[in-house]
Formats: sequence, C-alpha cells, structure tokens
Amino acid sequence: MNGLRNKVFWLLDRFKGGSIRSNLENIDALFNLDFEQLLGRNKPYLDRLLTTAVNHTEFYAAYKQFESLQDFPVVNKRIIKQNFDSITIPESVGGKRFSVSTSGSTGTPFKIYQSQEKKYRNTADTVYFASRAGFSIGDRLLYLRLWAAYYKKPAFLAWIQNVDQLDVEEIDDKFLSHFFEKLVEDKQRKGWLAYPSAFLKVCNFLDKGGYTPLKGNIQSIIAMSEPLDSYVKEKMEYYFGCPVVSRYSNVENGILAQQMLNSNDFVLNWASYYIELLDMDSDEPVKIGEPGRIVVTDLFNLSTPMIRYDTGDVAIMKIGDKGYPVFSSVQGRITDILTNTKNEIVNPFIIYNNLYRYPELEQVQLVQRSNKEYIFRINCENIFTREEEFLSFFKTYLGTDAKVNIEYVSGIPLLKSGKRKIIVNET
Repeated sequence: MNGLRNKVFWLLDRFKGGSIRSNLENIDALFNLDFEQLLGRNKPYLDRLLTTAVNHTEFYAAYKQFESLQDFPVVNKRIIKQNFDSITIPESVGGKRFSVSTSGSTGTPFKIYQSQEKKYRNTADTVYFASRAGFSIGDRLLYLRLWAAYYKKPAFLAWIQNVDQLDVEEIDDKFLSHFFEKLVEDKQRKGWLAYPSAFLKVCNFLDKGGYTPLKGNIQSIIAMSEPLDSYVKEKMEYYFGCPVVSRYSNVENGILAQQMLNSNDFVLNWASYYIELLDMDSDEPVKIGEPGRIVVTDLFNLSTPMIRYDTGDVAIMKIGDKGYPVFSSVQGRITDILTNTKNEIVNPFIIYNNLYRYPELEQVQLVQRSNKEYIFRINCENIFTREEEFLSFFKTYLGTDAKVNIEYVSGIPLLKSGKRKIIVNET
C-alpha cells in the first residue's frame, strides 16, 4: 500500500505538470555543487525576487537603485504586519496565491501569501529533506504535536496520506500502551515527526514501563520546533533503532535547515533561501562561531516577499563541506536567550543536556528574572531530595553569585502553538 501511495503521488504531480518533480531535481542538483557554484545558479532567482519587489510594491519602491541584497532593510513580523498591503506583490504580477497563517508561540496571529511556485517548492523541500532523514513518500507518518493549534486533516485524507495525527495532550499511559502494541504488529515502514517535548513524553512512558527496544520498522525520526537535547535523542534511538535528526523550520517560510544522519550540524537550505547571520544589535554579519540573528531571504515566494526576514531565532554558524556554511547549533528565540551573571550568553543545550541527571523530575522550566535572579519551575510526583545538588550544579553555569530558587508547580502549560518552553527570559 505504501508503494502505491508513492506511485499515486508522483502520477498526480506528473498530471499537474511535474512541478514538484522538477523542483526536487533542481534541489538535488544544487546540493551537488560547491557553495559558490550554487550561489551563482541561484542568482537569477534572487535578482528576479528583488526586481519584482522594487517594481511592484510600494514598500520596496525606494530601493530601485539597489546593487545587492544588503541594500534592502531587515524586516520582521511586526514590520510585515504593519506594512502588509504595501509589501505584498499584486496577484496580477505574482500569480495565484495562498494564505498562510500561524498563531505563533504566544498566540499573536501572522499571515502572509505564498505563490503557487512557492507551494511547489515547499513540497519539494519537504520531500528532499525527509528523504535525507530516511523517510519516503507513502511511509506511515506518526505526527505527534498539539493538533488543536493547527489545521487537522480530515480522517479520509489522513488515511490516504498515511498520517497518524497524534495529539500530545491526548496521549496517556492507556493510549500509549495500546498504540505501541499495534505499532509492533504493523510491519509497514514508518517515520516519527514531533516536538522533542512530545518525544520526551513517549520516552518517559517507555522507561516507566520497562520496555526494551521496539521492532516497529521505524525508518526516520525528525524532531522539530524545539531544541533537541542529547537525552531525548539517545532514548528515541535506543527504543526505535533509528537515528534522530532535528529540523529548523517555520510556517511562513518552510524548511530552513536540518541535521543530516550521524551529524549534529544543520545543513542550511541554500537551494531555496539565502540565509544571513547578523549581529544582535546591528544589521552587520557576525563572525564565524559567534551567535547571531537568523535572517532569511525566500527565493521563491513572489506573493508576500520575504526579503531579509528576521525569524527571531539565534544560531551559530561554521563552514562545512564544499564551503557550505552550516549551523553548528540553533539556540532558539532571541527573547529566550539565557545569560549568566556576567551577561554572557549561556548555551541552552547546557541546560537541556543535563536535566537527564534528574530523572525524578517530570517537567522543568528555567526562568531568568534579572541579571542575577533565576527560578527553576519544577513538576515532580514526589519530594525532590536533591535540591541542593541541583542548584549547585546549575550555578556553575549561571554564576556562583547567581540567586537561584525553586518553585514547585503542578504542571508547566503548553504555549498556544503546542510547544513547551524550557527556558524563559523575563528580564
């Protein structure tokens, strides 16, 4: 049945003109080039985007004399929302368009238009990067997230596409026990796609139940939208016998970067975007190895142009194979960057990767209140007897002069997007 789904997918694409296939072949060909060659091949797409924007939008009309991408201003969600009509390219120029909306993690709505060409490109990007993680079209997709925050597919369409829409808020021990029993019985190829916090819920259940590795024919495991810590990665690989990769994406653009199998570096999607890493306080490039703001230019959206779009996230870049810049880490939202008492940025993975030392804790959230004041919100079933050890350990990273307290809570709520923040900066 999986093979039939694969064939039908490509037959339908061929019937519609083969746009997904041609985009997929283009992406594959581009990634086989050296980085400078890829930039040269994509220059016509960048020139087309910039020229269309300056000639057909009020917002960019002042930049008709541009010489390079860097002549354009950096924009963000707020700027796009405030200038939406003057930024958006008329449908008579950009062609058929589709509305794309996201509530955002905090519930603030954000809408853009994507062109038909962009929709095809996004699908091809998804097929390409999923395949690099081991997933093939037609495989059963175990999609675990908060579905109340997203458009849920009708049951028949989900069956046709072989997608299990698993809601993280609805999976309890009884559900998981039955689910994994059926999972092992089902011999078809499968792939996981979920938030790391949802994977943690799965791993905690399997740990408590004393499960051994499951033979469920899992061929791919992709973590999305949240930082993936080493504990969850190792546990998922142990139970399902498959490498885990992390994906960096957003609703308004698509897949921006993804780890490859057996590598912690994020391969940037240079085939479909031009990506810059800029200083926290200016629009100048940061040095290699320093944290910076992720700024994206979407080469294929000719409806609401995303030119030098600040995603609000922070990453660190290095140079990889064939001269390709890659992200050595994606550190999350600018608004949730953690600093120590010397005002130095603390790598969030120091927090994520050391929480496994305290398996008795159900949920943990670190809140920075001021330069030296921190609170750990902790949810645990029993009395936490290692408070002193816990605080002493994390003060080695936050600062010996840090004021760190613990607040016990009955649970840490999800954001409207379904994500759960481990680090919150309230300074």
